Amino acid sequence: MIILVQKNSKKTQLAVTGSYCPLTAAICLSLAILTMVIMLTSRAPVRVFAYSVFDTESLEKQHIPKAPVTYAASPSISQFLSKLASSTTIPTVCVYTKDNAEVVSRDTYVECEVYTVGSDEAHRIDGAAAGIRVRGNSTAYEGDVELIRANQVPYRIKFEKKCSMFGLNNDAECKNWVLLKAEYDLLKSDIAFRFGRSFLRNGNFCSDGTLAHMYLNGKFMGIYELCEQHQINKNRVNIAETPEDYEGIDTGYFLELDNRYEPPFFTVNYDGNPKVTDINGVTKSLKTDCYAIKSDFYSDEQKQFITKYVSNCFKILYRACEKGEYYVFDENYDLKKAKKKQLNKKDADGNPMDPAEVVADMAVDLDSFVDVFLVYELTASRDVGEGSFFMCADFSDPANIKKLTFTCPWDFEWAMEGETTGSYAKVFNSKAFSSIYGERSNNWYILLLKQDWFKKRVCERWSELRMPKGKNRTSIIEKCIKQEKKLLKTYKTELTKNGYGSVKAAENLLGWVEKRIKWMDGEYLK
Repeated sequence: MIILVQKNSKKTQLAVTGSYCPLTAAICLSLAILTMVIMLTSRAPVRVFAYSVFDTESLEKQHIPKAPVTYAASPSISQFLSKLASSTTIPTVCVYTKDNAEVVSRDTYVECEVYTVGSDEAHRIDGAAAGIRVRGNSTAYEGDVELIRANQVPYRIKFEKKCSMFGLNNDAECKNWVLLKAEYDLLKSDIAFRFGRSFLRNGNFCSDGTLAHMYLNGKFMGIYELCEQHQINKNRVNIAETPEDYEGIDTGYFLELDNRYEPPFFTVNYDGNPKVTDINGVTKSLKTDCYAIKSDFYSDEQKQFITKYVSNCFKILYRACEKGEYYVFDENYDLKKAKKKQLNKKDADGNPMDPAEVVADMAVDLDSFVDVFLVYELTASRDVGEGSFFMCADFSDPANIKKLTFTCPWDFEWAMEGETTGSYAKVFNSKAFSSIYGERSNNWYILLLKQDWFKKRVCERWSELRMPKGKNRTSIIEKCIKQEKKLLKTYKTELTKNGYGSVKAAENLLGWVEKRIKWMDGEYLK
């Protein structure tokens, strides 16, 4: 029998020889235990390990570190988790890093273990191995370590094994999860994601999330929105993953319209940076945009193909809407003139469709364009075209998403504030805004929202979302508001812990959203 005693960072190993004789083994064990009792009289935290010398295989596999790694084995940590469990109802994530290491890098994961509190037994995580790092750009102070140390920042957790968290997304198991700062008004991300999950159709993905407390090495870090990382996964963005070293173009592509020009990326000049007038009568040249490639790719051919595909999707829309020229894809996704027969289509009511709508519908997933637009327009996002705007397409066989699809509504830091009236997602940014932050408008929506046929689709979808349903005659949008109000009521005390959040500010935010809904009704309700 080998017994290992660890007190603080010091270890003492007691080796007591024995045999298969029961009497000898009992005496040896008794002597060892007596010696240990004498050693453990101090109050310092102690960890004890015992192994049979005859079980050499398990002994070799057991990692005995110089410092504790399984932090929950420490009585003080176990007591802390137990105390939280008895006093906390809000979902809580507790992270303990190896050697109590700080988490200040956006590039390097720190080894850690993750525990959850405030969930039922079926959803409890008890010491799952993972890595944690800081995530974000402006919310992470552009990586400034001193500012990260001094302020609340968002995190990304990557588990070694797939797991679900608090039952989100119907218990979907994934490795990657995100903790976004909830900010003082608490609900921006939560309600925006709730709208997204309610608005998007046809299996299109929007992150599930929940408000949560977060502790790092026992320190309360603030109130967060625990949510899903946007990624290719059958439970998230359900497109084909590119096998390692596969160079064919028949795979899935996940893209982010981004302004940071961080590799890998490609650029789109929108058919030569033409001048376009938005619905407010403002005319500007369409800026060249950067598209980050978020999926794996292994050849220049793949990059060239997706660059051509996205560029040609926009050319089809632009030339049809602005010039009355109608193009479609050939078998290689190059452009060719549409035949008259292709343009003679009728809608569900038997009415002739606008030729621009016909070719647009052949090229892109218009339902996704409508649904994502409504999320950003309802939340009055000023940052809908220059960061965290995602899209995807899948060219594998069979494919779930066969046309360019807008997906994953994300990043509502510049949303749900200011005036509750007026258009945001479908117009150029104001001079005052763009002079400070640059032009962050969305060229796709500036083009499409001028089209009667596209606005008709938007109005039809908004009317569906506002239609009372069920026994309580509650619309989808009203249900979202009620769920947020219930959330505030349920966790009212815990949402103000240490001054990190304000229920009053959250209530004001919901009041802003309700006023915004009234404006949307006037603009889009049929």
